[in-house]
Amino acid sequence: MFKVPVIVLSGFLGSGKTTLLIRMLQEAASFGLTPAVLMNELGKQDVDGHFLQSASPDINVEKLLDGCICCSKKNEINNAMKQLLKRKPDVILIELTGVANPEEIADALTEPALLPYFKLQTVITVLDAEHVLAYNSIFASDRELVHTLRRQMAVADLLLLNKIDLVTDKQRHSIEKTIRKWNERSLLLPTTHSLFDLSLIFGSLKQLEAPTPASPTFNRKLQVVKNMKSNSGQSEPKSNLSYSRIQTVTLNADYPHFITQRIVERYLTRWSAQLLRAKGYFSFEPAGQSFIMQYAGKRTNWQRTHFEGKPYLILIGIDLDAETLEQDWQKGLSQ
Repeated sequence: MFKVPVIVLSGFLGSGKTTLLIRMLQEAASFGLTPAVLMNELGKQDVDGHFLQSASPDINVEKLLDGCICCSKKNEINNAMKQLLKRKPDVILIELTGVANPEEIADALTEPALLPYFKLQTVITVLDAEHVLAYNSIFASDRELVHTLRRQMAVADLLLLNKIDLVTDKQRHSIEKTIRKWNERSLLLPTTHSLFDLSLIFGSLKQLEAPTPASPTFNRKLQVVKNMKSNSGQSEPKSNLSYSRIQTVTLNADYPHFITQRIVERYLTRWSAQLLRAKGYFSFEPAGQSFIMQYAGKRTNWQRTHFEGKPYLILIGIDLDAETLEQDWQKGLSQ
């Protein structure tokens, strides 16, 4: 079944996310794509949404106001995404608030109501070159916010170092060095006004499968990356940027006679170094009672639930090896 790709725009307040979003909407048609947008704003007033719709009046938009999509508005994501799905978009663009963690979107997309219909495609984090180094000092007393800003960098598939016209070459070198402390491998592009070749993001979205090395689309896209990297003095990326480093692996858990809470927890402990989080729905014999399991921060929580679908376990992490995880899961069940 075709899943609608989701592109997440992340970055602190004023970094240039909305500027990038508007340009992506304006150029999507040239790639044969019909986009839709989910916007999240912290305030009660819809500022960016009105700006967006005046620039792209025909765009399909859902808005989550007065709260962050990764905490107070998390329960509303399901309904907003379902509303967008009815409009049959080719891609959904989600613009997060400046204080949102992109990992939370990956988590939300694994909910039973959304999992069959959406896939996280790419996380783009936009960084304000003029202020990014100062944020760690300004917000030093707010450990949670500093953690979020670092995670925005760490999990990104594409990092845009925006507003480089406002910093010196020496400052830029220092900024890039700091960014690489938190993300060593993702493509880092210096930009002004969030400008870069969007074929890097949109080029293969119409294809249901990843393009092969022999395909013209892949070759054109690779050349774009080479040109960008040569201009910025960086080496070529090691992976296809069309597929997010934040990956989800779904494991079948419909084995009520074999699975126990202990088996699940031991499995998660073995892979804790690779996992950002995990969740699952389980049914245990002999009573057949259903539970939802939430794993975060190396801790596992179990709660009774009325979930009636087939049990499953979702793993969320960076650069996961799905085959190895599957083999170890099956091995644990057979012991």
